[in-house]
Amino acid sequence: MTEGGRIFGSGHITRCLSICSYFEDNGVIVDFIIDGDDSILPALETHSFILMEWLDNKATLMKLEKSSFILIDSLRVTDNQISDIQRLDAEIIYIDDEQRRNVLDSGFVLDWTILADKKKYFLPKKESITYLLGSKYTPIRKPFKINQRKSISDEIKTIFVSFGGSDIRNLTPITLSTLCKNYPNLKKNIIIGPGFENIENIQFLQDKNTNLVTNANALIMANLMQESDVAISSGGQTLYELTSIGVPTIAVLLVENAREDTEGWAEVGAVDYVGNFDDKDLMEKIVQSVNSLKSQNKRKKMQSAANKFIGFDGGANIVDAVLKIRNDNI
Repeated sequence: MTEGGRIFGSGHITRCLSICSYFEDNGVIVDFIIDGDDSILPALETHSFILMEWLDNKATLMKLEKSSFILIDSLRVTDNQISDIQRLDAEIIYIDDEQRRNVLDSGFVLDWTILADKKKYFLPKKESITYLLGSKYTPIRKPFKINQRKSISDEIKTIFVSFGGSDIRNLTPITLSTLCKNYPNLKKNIIIGPGFENIENIQFLQDKNTNLVTNANALIMANLMQESDVAISSGGQTLYELTSIGVPTIAVLLVENAREDTEGWAEVGAVDYVGNFDDKDLMEKIVQSVNSLKSQNKRKKMQSAANKFIGFDGGANIVDAVLKIRNDNI
C-alpha cells in the first residue's frame, strides 16, 4: 500500500517494487494498492495493481483481508488507519523512516536511512516489534547490484542528472542550462521522469552533447549511472542507487523528508550536499562542486565512503527477516 505520481513522485513506488521483487523470489504473490495517477503505469505494467484513494476508504480493508503480509509505505497514513489495518490477520511491515511514529503493536518497522541503526530512534523499543534499521536494509533494485562501478575515470566526461519522477521544483531546465554553458563538451544524461511537465523547456535548452532519457527502467538507469563519472541528484531512492554503484554525487535537497538521507550520506563523505532547491546561489554551488570533482582522488574517496555504508543485499535481508519470524510463529 503506497502512493505516487505527479504530486507524490515515484520514489515510494520504486522502493516498494524493489522490496516486493524479493518477496516474489520466495514465492509470495504481490498486489499493489496505490493512491496515484496514470504517470506511474509504466513502472507497474508487469505487476498486479489497483489505483485507488485508499486512505479513508473502507473498501481497502476488504481487499486486504486475505493477505499474509501488508507493506505500508505512505507519508499520509494516520495512526488510526494503521490500527485498523493491524486488526487483520497479517504481518504488517511499515516503512517508518520519516516521522518514526513507532505506532505498530506488532510486526516490522523498516527504516534504512543511513546511520539509523546508530541513532536513538524508536525509543522505547517494543519487544513485539522487529526493527530493521540502517542502510544494510536498503532495498537496492537488482540491476543496481550487478552494475556496481569498479573504477573511477581519470577525468569527468559524462554527467548524470535526475530530480525524481516529476521534478517538482522544476530544477532540470536551469541545471541543464548551467551545464551546457559551463561544460559544453561533457556528455549530459538527463533523466525525464513520467510526471515531468517541463519537457519542452528542457528540449529547448539541450545542446549536441545532451542525452534526454525518457521511460527509463531500472536496467537503463543502472547502465546510465555506470557510464557517468559524476551525478547531480535529489535525495531519496535515486541517491541510494547512485551510492550503490559508486557514482560521486552532487546532492540537492528538494523536499524536507529527504533531509536525513542527504545529510547522512554527506556526513559519511559519499556525496557533496550543495544546498536546497531554493538557494539563490545553487547553480554556482553546483559548478563549484563539479569543478572540485575533477580531482580523481576526491571521486575515489567518495566512492570508497559509499561502499562502506550501502547495503547490497538489503531487499533480501528484509524478506529473510520477515519470513523467518513468520515461519517461527507458524
